[in-house]
Parts: sequence; structure tokens; C-alpha cells
Amino acid sequence: MSVDRRQFLQDTAALAASISALQATTARAADEAAPKEDKKKPGANDVINVAVIGVRGRGMEHVRSYNDHDEARITTICDVDRNVIGKAMKAVSSANGSEPKFVQDLRRVLDDKDIDAVSIATPNHWHSLAAIWALQAGKDVYVEKPVSHNISEGRRLVEAAEKYGKVVQAGTQCRSTPTGSTTSGTGTGITATATSATRGFTRWTWPAGDWARPSSPRR
Repeated sequence: MSVDRRQFLQDTAALAASISALQATTARAADEAAPKEDKKKPGANDVINVAVIGVRGRGMEHVRSYNDHDEARITTICDVDRNVIGKAMKAVSSANGSEPKFVQDLRRVLDDKDIDAVSIATPNHWHSLAAIWALQAGKDVYVEKPVSHNISEGRRLVEAAEKYGKVVQAGTQCRSTPTGSTTSGTGTGITATATSATRGFTRWTWPAGDWARPSSPRR
């Protein structure tokens, strides 16, 4: 596969990290006004098949982001609640011209050999386990923050990524956005999420974009 998956997942994280509706609207308007490049669309072997797991809230941002990438194709929507999948199914159908598969059990996603990567936006307590299972199944992973509830879970995820040799991108916008990358200098990849968490960064000040003063760690 000619697509660089690591770069692809990093680019997707940055796209999903848009924190201003006004900025997104302005960028879209500018793009529509600019002359269109005559780009050759990637072939079938260059497209990464993605399953989005959890689409009620943050997962819809994942759907919209992948739909904007020619190198990605959402083939499966997974959510335990079929009552919340309508928007996701419609968005993917509109982008791909065909309806994606829907499953309620994430294990069916992991069993599917045609899926290259999973994008996890489940409730927080599922993040680490779903990511580790996906790595064991040979999938690359994008997982929303927090990647874990504790340091032990985070370490197990790091170990799994190293053991199975797959790509893991954590949805930590303070590292994925250009502004955040200039202020975050500790650790790399998913381990940095645990590092930031232990320092007690707890609140985003809207819309200024400055982190609140770190809270004192519990003793």
C-alpha cells in the first residue's frame, strides 16, 4: 500500500481537531473559491478502509474527517445503539455513493480482514481495551482522548502498539494542532497523553485557547 498510514492518521487527527466552527467555515469557503487542482484520485489499493466505532458524539467528527480524505473510505459504522447511527450512515453514503456496513458488536469489526484501521470514539472506559483488541487484530488505530483511565492501561496500549508493529494515533489536540505542538515538549505519541494527564491539565478556556492553570496532583 503506497499510502503512508502514520502520516495519514496524523493528518486525520489534525483535521478532527478543529475547535472553531468559524475557522472551519472560512477554510471551506476559501477552498471552494480556489482553483481546483487536477489531482489523480488514489486507486483501490491506495485507499485505507476504516471502521468508526462509536458515532453518537465525537465519532461524527471522525466520520466527517475521513469523508474529506480521498485516501480513506469508511466501510463500517459500529455502535451498540442503532438509534444514533442515522447521521453517520447518511454522511458516509453521501460521500461514498453506497451505504456502509453497520454492526453493533465491535468484535465483528476486528474479525473483518478488509478493514485496515479503526477510529475509536466510544465511551472513555472502552478506549484502551478497544484499541488493544484492534492492534491484536492487525488494525492501525486512531483513538480518542483519554486513551486510558490510568497509567497502567496506557502502558499496556504502548506495549501492544510496539508488539504488533501497528500505528496508533491518540486524539490529543494539544499535540496534533500547530499551536499545541509548540507548547508540548514531553514524550511522543500516545505516551504523551498519560504525561499530560498526570500534570493535571483539566480545562480548556473557550475561545481563547489557553490551558487553565494546572491543578495540584492528588496525594
